Amino acid sequence: MLGLMEQIRLIIIDQHKGVRNALRVRLRSAPNLVIVGSVDADEATRLTQSDLPPDVALLGLSGRNDDLGYMVALVKRLVAGGTAVLALSSYIDDMARELVLQAGASDYRLKNINTPELLAEIELLAEDHRKHHIDDL
Repeated sequence: MLGLMEQIRLIIIDQHKGVRNALRVRLRSAPNLVIVGSVDADEATRLTQSDLPPDVALLGLSGRNDDLGYMVALVKRLVAGGTAVLALSSYIDDMARELVLQAGASDYRLKNINTPELLAEIELLAEDHRKHHIDDL
């Protein structure tokens, strides 16, 4: 696991402000998380093009297939920029799951994931992200 002092830069991306706020509340007690943004998909691109991209993105999927192509493109941009992506959905959608995983998302989980499990997943993704980043240097 990551050392206690290593901060994980996290961005929360969801089309619904209420979902973003709920995730912020759930995660704010984690001392090693720094939430660098809580935005919709349109605003996410701007934040991920900074000099210091997030380590991990929580990407909420709405379940509407008309947005799926846009979300897949966003996953590709995030991953290409060096951010690990955890896709979160309200319900299992096999097509969406397959497409976001093929685009480079690390995992696809339901939004009702419990907080300790979500934090553990974020930490694992950040650790894996940093290992790969060091290996690429």
